Amino acid sequence: MKNKLFPALGVLILISLFVLGACKGRDSEDSELNGPSEVYTGDSFEIRYCSKWHPQAQFSGIYMALEKGFYAQHGLDVKIQKVLQSDAALDSLESGALDVIHLDLLAALQVNADSFRVVNICQIAQRNPVLLVGKRSRGINSISDFAGKKIGVWRTGSNLSTYAFLEDHDLSMEIIPIDWSISLFTEDAVDVINIMCYNEYHQLLLSGIKEEDLFVVDLNALGYSVPDEGLYVTPEFYKAHPEECQNFASATIDGWFYAFSHIQETVSVVLERMRKANIKANKTLQHEMLNEMKKIVLPSTSEIGILKEEDYLRALELLYKMSELQIEMKYEDFYPHATE
Repeated sequence: MKNKLFPALGVLILISLFVLGACKGRDSEDSELNGPSEVYTGDSFEIRYCSKWHPQAQFSGIYMALEKGFYAQHGLDVKIQKVLQSDAALDSLESGALDVIHLDLLAALQVNADSFRVVNICQIAQRNPVLLVGKRSRGINSISDFAGKKIGVWRTGSNLSTYAFLEDHDLSMEIIPIDWSISLFTEDAVDVINIMCYNEYHQLLLSGIKEEDLFVVDLNALGYSVPDEGLYVTPEFYKAHPEECQNFASATIDGWFYAFSHIQETVSVVLERMRKANIKANKTLQHEMLNEMKKIVLPSTSEIGILKEEDYLRALELLYKMSELQIEMKYEDFYPHATE
Protein backbone atom coordinates (compact mmCIF):
# COMPACT_ATOMS: atom_id res chain seq x y z
CA MET A 1 0.00 0.00 0.00
CA LYS A 2 1.42 3.35 -1.03
CA ASN A 3 -0.24 5.99 1.10
CA LYS A 4 2.42 8.62 0.43
CA LEU A 5 0.34 11.52 -0.74
CA PHE A 6 0.13 13.65 2.40
CA PRO A 7 2.46 12.50 5.23
CA ALA A 8 5.51 14.50 4.20
CA LEU A 9 3.45 17.65 3.75
CA GLY A 10 1.76 17.08 7.10
CA VAL A 11 5.03 16.61 8.98
CA LEU A 12 6.58 19.69 7.37
CA ILE A 13 3.59 21.87 8.23
CA LEU A 14 3.28 20.49 11.74
CA ILE A 15 6.92 21.27 12.47
CA SER A 16 6.25 24.81 11.35
CA LEU A 17 3.22 24.99 13.62
CA PHE A 18 5.19 23.79 16.62
CA VAL A 19 7.83 26.45 16.01
CA LEU A 20 5.16 29.12 15.68
CA GLY A 21 3.41 27.84 18.79
CA ALA A 22 6.58 28.08 20.84
CA CYS A 23 6.99 31.72 19.83
CA LYS A 24 3.37 32.86 19.95
CA GLY A 25 1.64 30.56 22.43
CA ARG A 26 -1.11 27.98 22.02
CA ASP A 27 -3.30 29.93 19.57
CA SER A 28 -0.93 31.93 17.38
CA GLU A 29 -3.36 34.36 15.80
CA ASP A 30 -0.56 36.64 14.53
CA SER A 31 1.48 33.87 12.90
CA GLU A 32 1.09 32.85 9.28
CA LEU A 33 1.06 29.50 7.53
CA ASN A 34 2.00 30.43 3.99
CA GLY A 35 1.15 27.14 2.29
CA PRO A 36 3.17 25.93 -0.71
CA SER A 37 6.50 27.67 -1.21
CA GLU A 38 5.97 27.85 -4.97
CA VAL A 39 3.04 30.10 -5.85
CA TYR A 40 1.11 29.08 -8.96
CA THR A 41 1.18 31.75 -11.66
CA GLY A 42 -0.67 30.10 -14.56
CA ASP A 43 -4.38 29.94 -15.41
CA SER A 44 -6.57 28.80 -12.52
CA PHE A 45 -8.61 25.61 -12.70
CA GLU A 46 -12.17 26.06 -11.43
CA ILE A 47 -13.54 23.54 -8.95
CA ARG A 48 -17.15 23.69 -7.73
CA TYR A 49 -17.44 22.22 -4.25
CA CYS A 50 -20.50 21.41 -2.11
CA SER A 51 -20.40 20.46 1.59
CA LYS A 52 -22.87 17.99 3.08
CA TRP A 53 -24.33 20.46 5.57
CA HIS A 54 -24.79 24.15 6.27
CA PRO A 55 -21.75 26.31 7.13
CA GLN A 56 -20.15 25.43 10.47
CA ALA A 57 -16.73 24.60 11.94
CA GLN A 58 -17.07 21.05 10.60
CA PHE A 59 -15.81 22.43 7.26
CA SER A 60 -13.15 24.80 8.57
CA GLY A 61 -10.42 23.30 6.41
CA ILE A 62 -12.26 24.30 3.26
CA TYR A 63 -13.02 27.80 4.51
CA MET A 64 -9.48 28.55 5.64
CA ALA A 65 -7.91 27.10 2.50
CA LEU A 66 -10.04 29.53 0.54
CA GLU A 67 -9.59 32.42 2.98
CA LYS A 68 -5.79 32.15 3.13
CA GLY A 69 -5.29 31.54 -0.60
CA PHE A 70 -4.08 27.94 -0.39
CA TYR A 71 -6.30 26.85 -3.29
CA ALA A 72 -5.04 29.74 -5.37
CA GLN A 73 -1.46 28.80 -4.54
CA HIS A 74 -2.25 25.34 -5.93
CA GLY A 75 -3.66 26.82 -9.14
CA LEU A 76 -7.31 26.35 -8.20
CA ASP A 77 -10.30 28.69 -8.30
CA VAL A 78 -12.65 27.03 -5.79
CA LYS A 79 -16.32 27.99 -5.74
CA ILE A 80 -18.37 26.89 -2.72
CA GLN A 81 -21.85 26.01 -3.94
CA LYS A 82 -25.21 26.02 -2.16
CA VAL A 83 -25.71 23.06 0.17
CA LEU A 84 -27.77 20.22 -1.31
CA GLN A 85 -29.10 16.99 0.16
CA SER A 86 -26.73 14.08 -0.51
CA ASP A 87 -28.84 12.58 -3.31
CA ALA A 88 -29.18 15.95 -5.05
CA ALA A 89 -25.46 16.65 -4.61
CA LEU A 90 -24.64 13.28 -6.14
CA ASP A 91 -26.93 13.96 -9.08
CA SER A 92 -25.28 17.36 -9.59
CA LEU A 93 -21.85 15.72 -9.40
CA GLU A 94 -22.74 13.18 -12.06
CA SER A 95 -24.38 15.79 -14.29
CA GLY A 96 -21.23 17.93 -14.16
CA ALA A 97 -22.83 20.78 -12.19
CA LEU A 98 -20.49 20.03 -9.24
CA ASP A 99 -16.91 18.75 -9.17
CA VAL A 100 -16.28 17.79 -5.52
CA ILE A 101 -18.77 16.81 -2.80
CA HIS A 102 -18.67 15.75 0.83
CA LEU A 103 -19.88 12.21 1.56
CA ASP A 104 -19.59 9.82 4.47
CA LEU A 105 -17.51 6.72 3.71
CA LEU A 106 -20.37 4.28 4.23
CA ALA A 107 -22.71 6.40 2.12
CA ALA A 108 -20.11 6.62 -0.65
CA LEU A 109 -19.67 2.85 -0.67
CA GLN A 110 -23.43 2.41 -0.86
CA VAL A 111 -23.52 4.79 -3.83
CA ASN A 112 -21.10 2.46 -5.59
CA ALA A 113 -23.17 -0.66 -4.91
CA ASP A 114 -23.87 -1.30 -8.61
CA SER A 115 -21.00 0.54 -10.28
CA PHE A 116 -18.30 3.05 -9.42
CA ARG A 117 -20.01 6.43 -9.33
CA VAL A 118 -17.64 8.21 -6.93
CA VAL A 119 -14.01 7.90 -5.83
CA ASN A 120 -12.35 9.25 -2.70
CA ILE A 121 -9.67 11.93 -3.19
CA CYS A 122 -9.22 12.88 0.48
CA GLN A 123 -10.43 11.21 3.69
CA ILE A 124 -11.15 14.08 6.09
CA ALA A 125 -12.32 12.12 9.16
CA GLN A 126 -10.09 9.45 10.67
CA ARG A 127 -12.54 8.11 13.28
CA ASN A 128 -16.24 7.52 13.75
CA PRO A 129 -17.72 10.58 15.54
CA VAL A 130 -21.12 9.01 16.32
CA LEU A 131 -22.29 8.79 19.92
CA LEU A 132 -25.45 7.16 21.27
CA VAL A 133 -26.69 9.19 24.22
CA GLY A 134 -29.45 8.45 26.71
CA LYS A 135 -30.80 10.27 29.76
CA ARG A 136 -30.22 8.60 33.09
CA SER A 137 -33.50 10.17 34.23
CA ARG A 138 -35.22 8.06 31.56
CA GLY A 139 -33.69 4.87 32.98
CA ILE A 140 -30.72 4.68 30.61
CA ASN A 141 -27.71 3.67 32.70
CA SER A 142 -26.28 0.85 30.57
CA ILE A 143 -26.45 -0.54 27.05
CA SER A 144 -28.92 -3.20 28.14
CA ASP A 145 -31.28 -0.41 29.25
CA PHE A 146 -31.71 0.55 25.57
CA ALA A 147 -34.00 -2.43 25.01
CA GLY A 148 -37.64 -1.49 24.46
CA LYS A 149 -36.91 2.24 24.45
CA LYS A 150 -37.26 4.87 21.71
CA ILE A 151 -34.18 5.94 19.77
CA GLY A 152 -33.87 8.90 17.44
CA VAL A 153 -31.85 7.98 14.34
CA TRP A 154 -30.99 10.21 11.39
CA ARG A 155 -33.02 9.52 8.27
CA THR A 156 -29.88 9.66 6.14
CA GLY A 157 -26.15 10.01 6.60
CA SER A 158 -24.13 8.44 9.42
CA ASN A 159 -26.78 6.01 10.64
CA LEU A 160 -25.51 2.59 9.52
CA SER A 161 -23.06 2.16 12.39
CA THR A 162 -25.95 2.83 14.77
CA TYR A 163 -28.06 0.13 13.14
CA ALA A 164 -25.11 -2.30 13.20
CA PHE A 165 -24.62 -1.63 16.92
CA LEU A 166 -28.30 -2.29 17.69
CA GLU A 167 -28.24 -5.51 15.66
CA ASP A 168 -25.01 -6.79 17.21
CA HIS A 169 -26.34 -6.19 20.72
CA ASP A 170 -29.77 -7.64 19.87
CA LEU A 171 -31.47 -4.44 20.99
CA SER A 172 -35.08 -4.08 19.94
CA MET A 173 -35.90 -0.36 19.98
CA GLU A 174 -38.54 1.83 18.43
CA ILE A 175 -36.77 3.80 15.69
CA ILE A 176 -37.84 7.44 15.43
CA PRO A 177 -36.45 9.21 12.33
CA ILE A 178 -34.88 12.58 13.10
CA ASP A 179 -33.51 15.38 10.95
CA TRP A 180 -30.35 16.52 12.74
CA SER A 181 -32.22 18.06 15.69
CA ILE A 182 -31.91 17.38 19.42
CA SER A 183 -35.40 18.67 20.27
CA LEU A 184 -37.07 15.25 20.48
CA PHE A 185 -34.42 14.20 22.98
CA THR A 186 -34.51 17.34 25.11
CA GLU A 187 -38.32 17.14 25.20
CA ASP A 188 -38.24 13.42 26.19
CA ALA A 189 -39.96 12.25 23.01
CA VAL A 190 -37.08 9.76 22.58
CA ASP A 191 -34.98 8.06 25.26
CA VAL A 192 -31.77 7.69 23.21
CA ILE A 193 -30.42 9.69 20.29
CA ASN A 194 -27.52 9.27 17.87
CA ILE A 195 -25.44 12.43 17.66
CA MET A 196 -22.03 13.68 16.57
CA CYS A 197 -19.38 14.17 19.25
CA TYR A 198 -18.34 17.47 17.68
CA ASN A 199 -21.82 18.98 17.27
CA GLU A 200 -25.04 17.81 18.89
CA TYR A 201 -23.31 16.57 22.05
CA HIS A 202 -22.20 20.12 22.81
CA GLN A 203 -25.67 21.38 21.88
CA LEU A 204 -27.06 19.14 24.61
CA LEU A 205 -24.64 20.58 27.17
CA LEU A 206 -25.41 24.13 26.06
CA SER A 207 -29.13 23.36 26.47
CA GLY A 208 -28.52 22.91 30.20
CA ILE A 209 -28.17 19.11 30.44
CA LYS A 210 -25.20 18.05 32.60
CA GLU A 211 -22.68 15.47 31.43
CA GLU A 212 -23.26 13.34 34.53
CA ASP A 213 -26.95 13.10 33.60
CA LEU A 214 -26.11 11.41 30.30
CA PHE A 215 -25.17 7.81 29.49
CA VAL A 216 -22.89 7.90 26.46
CA VAL A 217 -21.90 5.11 24.08
CA ASP A 218 -18.91 5.94 21.86
CA LEU A 219 -19.33 3.73 18.80
CA ASN A 220 -15.74 4.28 17.72
CA ALA A 221 -14.43 2.99 21.06
CA LEU A 222 -16.64 -0.11 20.79
CA GLY A 223 -15.12 -1.22 17.50
CA TYR A 224 -17.41 0.55 15.03
CA SER A 225 -14.42 2.61 13.99
CA VAL A 226 -15.49 3.52 10.48
CA PRO A 227 -14.50 7.13 9.69
CA ASP A 228 -17.16 9.23 8.03
CA GLU A 229 -16.66 12.25 5.81
CA GLY A 230 -14.34 12.60 2.84
CA LEU A 231 -14.07 14.43 -0.48
CA TYR A 232 -15.42 12.68 -3.58
CA VAL A 233 -15.39 13.14 -7.35
CA THR A 234 -16.59 11.01 -10.23
CA PRO A 235 -14.11 8.48 -11.66
CA GLU A 236 -14.28 10.36 -14.96
CA PHE A 237 -13.36 13.66 -13.32
CA TYR A 238 -10.46 12.07 -11.48
CA LYS A 239 -9.16 10.39 -14.63
CA ALA A 240 -9.30 13.70 -16.52
CA HIS A 241 -7.88 15.84 -13.70
CA PRO A 242 -5.74 13.77 -11.29
CA GLU A 243 -3.31 16.61 -10.53
CA GLU A 244 -6.11 19.06 -9.78
CA CYS A 245 -7.74 16.50 -7.46
CA GLN A 246 -4.47 16.03 -5.61
CA ASN A 247 -3.97 19.80 -5.39
CA PHE A 248 -7.49 20.30 -4.02
CA ALA A 249 -6.87 17.66 -1.35
CA SER A 250 -3.45 19.07 -0.43
CA ALA A 251 -4.74 22.66 -0.19
CA THR A 252 -7.67 21.51 1.96
CA ILE A 253 -5.24 19.83 4.34
CA ASP A 254 -3.22 23.05 4.46
CA GLY A 255 -6.48 24.73 5.43
CA TRP A 256 -7.08 22.28 8.27
CA PHE A 257 -3.58 22.76 9.65
CA TYR A 258 -4.08 26.51 9.55
CA ALA A 259 -7.49 26.25 11.22
CA PHE A 260 -6.15 24.16 14.09
CA SER A 261 -3.31 26.59 14.77
CA HIS A 262 -5.51 29.73 14.47
CA ILE A 263 -8.63 28.84 16.43
CA GLN A 264 -10.01 32.31 17.09
CA GLU A 265 -9.45 33.53 13.55
CA THR A 266 -11.06 30.40 12.14
CA VAL A 267 -14.11 30.62 14.39
CA SER A 268 -14.58 34.23 13.29
CA VAL A 269 -14.50 33.15 9.63
CA VAL A 270 -16.98 30.34 10.34
CA LEU A 271 -19.37 32.66 12.18
CA GLU A 272 -19.29 35.14 9.31
CA ARG A 273 -20.13 32.40 6.82
CA MET A 274 -22.98 31.23 9.03
CA ARG A 275 -24.37 34.75 9.30
CA LYS A 276 -24.22 35.23 5.53
CA ALA A 277 -26.12 31.95 5.10
CA ASN A 278 -28.72 33.05 7.70
CA ILE A 279 -27.71 30.17 9.98
CA LYS A 280 -28.01 30.67 13.73
CA ALA A 281 -24.45 31.08 15.00
CA ASN A 282 -23.17 30.24 18.49
CA LYS A 283 -19.51 31.11 19.06
CA THR A 284 -19.05 28.71 21.96
CA LEU A 285 -20.48 25.79 20.00
CA GLN A 286 -18.32 26.52 16.94
CA HIS A 287 -15.22 26.80 19.12
CA GLU A 288 -15.93 23.43 20.75
CA MET A 289 -16.73 21.91 17.35
CA LEU A 290 -13.38 22.99 15.93
CA ASN A 291 -11.52 21.54 18.92
CA GLU A 292 -13.36 18.23 18.52
CA MET A 293 -12.71 18.18 14.77
CA LYS A 294 -8.98 18.25 15.49
CA LYS A 295 -9.30 14.89 17.25
CA ILE A 296 -11.18 13.51 14.26
CA VAL A 297 -9.16 15.01 11.40
CA LEU A 298 -5.69 15.05 12.93
CA PRO A 299 -5.05 12.00 15.13
CA SER A 300 -1.50 12.06 13.71
CA THR A 301 0.26 13.80 10.83
CA SER A 302 0.88 10.47 9.09
CA GLU A 303 -2.85 9.90 8.68
CA ILE A 304 -4.31 13.26 7.72
CA GLY A 305 -6.14 13.14 4.41
CA ILE A 306 -5.53 9.44 3.87
CA LEU A 307 -8.12 6.70 3.54
CA LYS A 308 -6.37 3.82 5.26
CA GLU A 309 -6.95 0.40 3.75
CA GLU A 310 -7.92 -1.11 7.10
CA ASP A 311 -10.64 1.53 7.54
CA TYR A 312 -11.90 0.86 4.03
CA LEU A 313 -12.06 -2.88 4.63
CA ARG A 314 -13.79 -2.36 7.98
CA ALA A 315 -16.44 -0.24 6.28
CA LEU A 316 -16.94 -2.88 3.60
CA GLU A 317 -17.28 -5.60 6.23
CA LEU A 318 -19.98 -3.63 8.02
CA LEU A 319 -21.92 -3.06 4.80
CA TYR A 320 -21.67 -6.72 3.79
CA LYS A 321 -22.93 -7.72 7.25
CA MET A 322 -25.84 -5.30 6.92
CA SER A 323 -26.58 -6.69 3.41
CA GLU A 324 -26.03 -3.26 1.91
CA LEU A 325 -23.53 -4.47 -0.69
CA GLN A 326 -23.52 -7.39 -3.09
CA ILE A 327 -20.40 -6.66 -5.15
CA GLU A 328 -16.67 -6.57 -4.51
CA MET A 329 -14.83 -3.25 -4.63
CA LYS A 330 -11.07 -2.93 -4.65
CA TYR A 331 -9.45 -0.38 -2.38
CA GLU A 332 -7.29 0.97 -5.22
CA ASP A 333 -10.35 1.57 -7.41
CA PHE A 334 -12.23 3.44 -4.69
CA TYR A 335 -9.19 5.39 -3.50
CA PRO A 336 -6.99 5.95 -6.58
CA HIS A 337 -4.37 7.93 -4.60
CA ALA A 338 -3.32 4.59 -3.08
CA THR A 339 -1.60 3.60 -6.31
CA GLU A 340 0.39 6.84 -6.64
